[in-house]
Amino acid sequence: MSAGTKPPVSRDISRIRARRPLQSEIRDTILREFILSGKLRPGDKMPSENELCEIFGASRVTIRTAMQGLKDAGYIRIVRGSGSWVLPRPEAIRSGLDRLVSFDTFASDSGRPIDTGELEIVHLAPGDDKHCEVFEGADSSGATGFTRVSRTKLIDGRVVAWIVDYVPDEVLSTDEIRQSFKGSVLDVLLDLDSAAYSDCTIIPVIADPEMADRFGCAHVPLLQISELTRAESGRIINRSEAWLAPDAFTFQLRRRREN
Repeated sequence: MSAGTKPPVSRDISRIRARRPLQSEIRDTILREFILSGKLRPGDKMPSENELCEIFGASRVTIRTAMQGLKDAGYIRIVRGSGSWVLPRPEAIRSGLDRLVSFDTFASDSGRPIDTGELEIVHLAPGDDKHCEVFEGADSSGATGFTRVSRTKLIDGRVVAWIVDYVPDEVLSTDEIRQSFKGSVLDVLLDLDSAAYSDCTIIPVIADPEMADRFGCAHVPLLQISELTRAESGRIINRSEAWLAPDAFTFQLRRRREN
C-alpha cells in the first residue's frame, strides 16, 4: 500500500451482532409479559428485584439496568427502597436526544411496534440527488455513487414518519445494504461499528403536497430532522432526512447546570 493510501473500509457483514444485550432482552420481556399483556395494570406494583433476579436468573445489576430502561421509557415509577409501580401507557414514542439509536429502537424501547412501508433502495450516481452534495469536499467526495434508502414508518397502520438515508458506496454498497437492512440504516452502521456520533437539526414544518400524500392528510405539521452521521474520524458516512408526526414522538433533552 503506497504512502497516503487509505486502508480499505471493512464491509464484513458477518460482524453484525447476533443478539442484543441481556438487559435489553429482559427489559423487553418484562414489558411484554407484565405490562403490555395487561397482567399488571397502571398502579400495580411490579415484582421485586429479588423476584426478577430469580425469574430471569440474572444479576441485580442486569435487572436494575432493565428496570431503568422501563423507567426511562415512561412505563414504571421506581421509588428507592420501596419498589416499582406501573404507570399509564405512554401514547407517544419517547426517547432522549442524546442517544444515537434508530427510530426502530425508540419504538422498541417504548413498547410500540413500528413497521416499515413503501421501502425503496436505489443506487445513485454523483449529482443524481442534491442531498448527496453534503459529501462534497469530505473524505467520501471520491465515491463512485450512493445508496438512497427511503421508507415510511407505521404504527397500527398509520404513517408516522418518512425517512430517507444517503450512504456513500465506500461505506456500504447497495447490495450490502439490501442484505443487511431490517428497517434502519443507522442500525446497520451501528452493528458494523461504523457510526460514532451524529449532528442533527430539528425544525417544525408544514407538509408539502408530497408529504401530505404520504401522511394521508393536507397541511399537517411535521418535525423535520436533518442528520449527519459520522465515523470516529469525523468523516460523514450517512445523511438522513426524516419527517415525523409530532404526536407520535416525544424527544427529551436533559439540561445540566454548569460547574
